[in-house]
Amino acid sequence: MKTKLFLPLLSLLIFGCLGMKDELKFDPEIINYFDKSFIDHFPDEVPVAYHQASVSQNISNSHPHIRLKYYAQDVEFDSVKEYLVKNAVAIYNSDDTCLVVLDRHLNNDNWYKIDKTLRVPKKIPYPNKDCLDGKLPVPKLYDPNWGDTNTTSTGLKGYKLYLIEAKSGLHLEKEKLPNGLYTPAGWEHGISKGIALREDDNSIIYWSEVW
Repeated sequence: MKTKLFLPLLSLLIFGCLGMKDELKFDPEIINYFDKSFIDHFPDEVPVAYHQASVSQNISNSHPHIRLKYYAQDVEFDSVKEYLVKNAVAIYNSDDTCLVVLDRHLNNDNWYKIDKTLRVPKKIPYPNKDCLDGKLPVPKLYDPNWGDTNTTSTGLKGYKLYLIEAKSGLHLEKEKLPNGLYTPAGWEHGISKGIALREDDNSIIYWSEVW
């Protein structure tokens, strides 16, 4: 009898852990470096079983950002999706071949070789395509811990990208921002906030980028 109960009990424990959540916390110094509103679209709680966060203040290779990823249960995933469908300012497919992508030239092999702060930086023109007109910027997740492919300009495959906010101009002290190289026309500086959803595995990626 004990043997027969073992697997069901183990399953209950696993699913119980997957449903457990903990408060999402960032070091106060990190929040003060940016602004509380920088991540005001992030959740208050995250799954205990798995979540990962990334914070960057890099202005030489990339740009400052805060990102969060986890796998949601069906009820939460559907709720987030329903909200985004109604409130997003733009919705894109991660596999689209014509998107305004921040740092689209970077990948896991070259990111550390390209320094915007050099006296004579590399010349990397941003593609100028008519299909980019009117589109809003989204990030490239070139780190394999975040992205999952080198075949798309976003580094993501199978995601819907929901833009919550995207504005050009300075949204952080100038000394905390990169110098505007390798950006599309009209977006030398700006902010992009949004959420990426993939229905295949209920993965959710929150992003907030400033450059």
